[in-house]
Amino acid sequence: MVDEYLALDVLRGQWPEGLPEDDLLGLPVTHHYRLLQRVHQPGTGRLSRILAGLSDAGRDAVRRPHPDIVQVLDPRPLVDQAASIGARYRTGGLLMTETLAAGLAHRRALYFGSEDNVGRRFAEIAADLGIAITVLAS
Repeated sequence: MVDEYLALDVLRGQWPEGLPEDDLLGLPVTHHYRLLQRVHQPGTGRLSRILAGLSDAGRDAVRRPHPDIVQVLDPRPLVDQAASIGARYRTGGLLMTETLAAGLAHRRALYFGSEDNVGRRFAEIAADLGIAITVLAS
């Protein structure tokens, strides 16, 4: 499982060092949504700056990633587990709980391209659930 920063790196042809190469990369739908928000409404942040440098074809690849490169996960199998995590840990953010549910469903490993995407509470819950978090320089 990767976050939007690593997905964007891979879609730009820049495979981050330390990211397993033998696996299909899964992107939780809420992380894809964050990318799409910046495609359709650029801001002043890092994602917007990266996306601004892409061609129209590059932005289309972000909007509809090739499933052999980055697979946007179907949220339906994850939503019950996400709600359960939210209730158990008394946190309701879908971005957080869907990401944790994806980590549980897919090898208990999450990879992030930005330390900003890993908060203290997220890291505590992931550790309690036995999910490994790796932050890679992107």
